[in-house]
Amino acid sequence: MAFRIRAALGLGMAPLLMAQAQPTFYAAYQDGLDAEHQGQWKAAATAYRRAIELRPASAARVVIYGNNLLTNYSPHTHLARCLLESGDVNGAQAALGKAAHFDEPKAERDALHHAISQRIQAAPLPNEPASRITPAEAAPLAHSPSHPPPPPPATEPAPPPVPLQPAPGIRAATSAVPPSPARPKAASPAPVEAPISTPAPAQPLAAQGEPTRNWRMVWPIGALLSLAGALLIRRWRRRPLEESSFKDPQQLGPYRIERLLGRGGFASTYLAHHITTKTPVALKLLHPYRHDDPEFLRRFRQEAKLGTMLDHPNLVRMLDPGPETGPPWLAMEYVSGRRLDQVLREGGPPSLPAFLRIALQIAGAMAHAHSLGIVHRDLKPGNVIFDGDQAKVMDFGISRIVDSNTLTTTYAFLGTPRYAAPEAQRKAQVGPAADRYAFGIILFEMLAGHPPFDGETPFEILDQHQRTPLPDLSALRPDVPPELVDLIERLCRKDPDQRPGDEEVIRTLEQFLLESPPAKEP
Repeated sequence: MAFRIRAALGLGMAPLLMAQAQPTFYAAYQDGLDAEHQGQWKAAATAYRRAIELRPASAARVVIYGNNLLTNYSPHTHLARCLLESGDVNGAQAALGKAAHFDEPKAERDALHHAISQRIQAAPLPNEPASRITPAEAAPLAHSPSHPPPPPPATEPAPPPVPLQPAPGIRAATSAVPPSPARPKAASPAPVEAPISTPAPAQPLAAQGEPTRNWRMVWPIGALLSLAGALLIRRWRRRPLEESSFKDPQQLGPYRIERLLGRGGFASTYLAHHITTKTPVALKLLHPYRHDDPEFLRRFRQEAKLGTMLDHPNLVRMLDPGPETGPPWLAMEYVSGRRLDQVLREGGPPSLPAFLRIALQIAGAMAHAHSLGIVHRDLKPGNVIFDGDQAKVMDFGISRIVDSNTLTTTYAFLGTPRYAAPEAQRKAQVGPAADRYAFGIILFEMLAGHPPFDGETPFEILDQHQRTPLPDLSALRPDVPPELVDLIERLCRKDPDQRPGDEEVIRTLEQFLLESPPAKEP
């Protein structure tokens, strides 16, 4: 009963999940690709079903979190292939029909349709006897008295009948079988004997229907097994990602892995310890499907090296950029505190002094990174973590060096829609002003309790960043000084050239912090 209630709640929450399913469906889809590459067909089918639940519609280009562009999202075709490899031909046909409905790539569908047809032709028919009747045996039964069998050709007379001889040591079967019931004799113009065995005595007519009855009994059993499998798959879909069937590594370089911390759109993060120094680190490892993208690997390694340049008390330090060859990974400072999004969700908007202290720490970290020519590009509350009373900005895995001409422009939009600057949607290279826009959105959310722009789909949110004015913060928080409201509104202007610089932002926040009473809560 509890499971049925959870299933009903899951169906009722489906529309809400669709509004926030971009990173989840993407991670599930990539889990399916990983399992499919490893030949784990059932695990891949489960992952594809999870992705389809969150985003059923296929698309040639899908905007996602982190790396905005996913090409050729065709989960139904991949699911059909996994089901076919698992032996579920009917399920593969159903999935292929869905793939045609969503107009997934025709070449792949045609290849799968041909494979399914071959599989069906190779399978034995349900009512087919174990041994087929030869033409010689079927010929006498096919003629009625009005249509006698034709005489043999005159030039080639029929050979005399050859009696069947049992194998040595085996008794003849006909000697222990009673004669068959009499049949009406058909008039024959010529007494021609055919060399055939007696078909009726060994196989009564009533027994010939047994294969059909047995096959019909298989269907109810198969239906029950399918229902049980569907219930198990539904429960498996709700397992956390760390319980997936993919094998996590035990050691990378000089780091011994303890447990999985989380999986993202393109990497998994583990808690690990240095074998010699026992220093705890957060180890980020790229998903296997990323290993086939040399440009992404080069960008990942380049930005990992850039991250080692950062040294600020409010930045999560990059300790080890990882190897030049082999599976790409990087080691970062491990911080076990809560993230800013968790703090806001559990405790609500902070007091004004606490708000100013957190805002000043984030602004100082961003100013330090910008001074070295590094842009975060995905600044959000989920990338701010607390180490005691210190706020630290983390995850520079998708940051880019400012004005670099050596990086690919394939991933046109990197970031999270709720905090994305308008210019980040139009061009691949953005400057520090994009981080300051995201910083202004974070300040608004910290004071108002919710982000200024929201919608049912990421496209609606991105469009609001482009066109919709910022809501009136003073109406939501009358206790906020007008000068601070003005600073946040200037940070969230659509034109990046009209946003204040890092120095002005820090100077204004410091002035407000000096004039406000000390914060009591951490």
